Amino acid sequence: MLFTVAMALALDTKKIPTQDIFVDDGESKSYPQVVEFAFVAGTRDGLPEEKASKRVSTAKAQAQIAADISNGVQEGRVGFVILGGDIVTASSVAGWKAFTRDWVEVLTGSEPPEGGRLRTRVVPVAGAKEAAGDDRYFGFGAAFPGVGADIGYNRVGTWYHFDFEVAGHTWRFLVVDSNKASLGSRWDEQSAYIEKVVAEDDYDSLLLFMHHPLITLAPGQASNEGEAPEELLQLVDGNSKVGALKAVFAGAPHATEVFLPRGKFGEIYINGGGGGAPADNTVRWGHAEAGGFPDIKLETTFDFALLREFEKQAEARACSPTALEHATSEGSWKGFPGEYEASCMPTQGWWDVSLAGERLSASFRIVQPDGTLRSIYTADYSGKKTGWTIGK
Repeated sequence: MLFTVAMALALDTKKIPTQDIFVDDGESKSYPQVVEFAFVAGTRDGLPEEKASKRVSTAKAQAQIAADISNGVQEGRVGFVILGGDIVTASSVAGWKAFTRDWVEVLTGSEPPEGGRLRTRVVPVAGAKEAAGDDRYFGFGAAFPGVGADIGYNRVGTWYHFDFEVAGHTWRFLVVDSNKASLGSRWDEQSAYIEKVVAEDDYDSLLLFMHHPLITLAPGQASNEGEAPEELLQLVDGNSKVGALKAVFAGAPHATEVFLPRGKFGEIYINGGGGGAPADNTVRWGHAEAGGFPDIKLETTFDFALLREFEKQAEARACSPTALEHATSEGSWKGFPGEYEASCMPTQGWWDVSLAGERLSASFRIVQPDGTLRSIYTADYSGKKTGWTIGK
């Protein structure tokens, strides 16, 4: 407690640049045909200790991703940006200023852009780095004024929901905080809030956003961190309408992953932590031991898309032959799970998500060796009768 108070006193929130949030807790917006947004996570810079780890530094990736999202904003497609956590290396004035500097051409806020380009607003998710040393989220609340549910007593709420009615179909967005240890008693407040908003019957489909993944194969990243993600999913499943949950977006892994463990009629899990922070290898199959899915693998078409892309990028980067063996589980890597080595192809980029009626389309745009991005995979939810269809 003393450490938290000391950190709060040291953090001069008046010096933190602000970003404009896109929507308030409980707000509803209506769109006649379609709404499109970007989901990106892990936008923080690298940490000194990561230089000694197996994570691969990709210093330019964040700027390249931000520029690509900015292009979508200029074209009038991308209406807002959801940040999936680990926005900063730490909740400090310096950290929030660095984030603003990197994203000032994309996000509207207190700092003016230099290029005069169109900008958009943000929907932030609290990550582990935002809570580290600042478990009352003073920095998060200062950077995103008005964010979250109103929990009173000058506290910052890191959970909230909003609705989009798109062509007559209502999508409920639920943003939650998976940092259970940091929340303390606020965890119970959040749980009560989740039970209430998902039990309501005034929406058709549900999207869940949190930082830590229920399941992941990323090296160094645990599935179901502190059992918090599973507890949050149980609250949602136990109180929402059957089949309402369509997708779970998480931002913690340092790799981009897609899982469809319940098949084409179940919810999709998109882990999109490749926003520019040092990258992990992307593992193709293995053990999760969480969420009732002990053995998992990347969604098949996503895996094939990554394999095709890996072959191209490995050639462009002149990677060693053993890197391809590692990816295909052949040669010296025979018998081991396949892994796409981040030194050859960090799975970094962002998700371009659109809603049109009851249809959801999510496309992954990956960073290329020349710094440009392109879409290599798309998952479409077309309705209850057809479920998920997968293609490029």
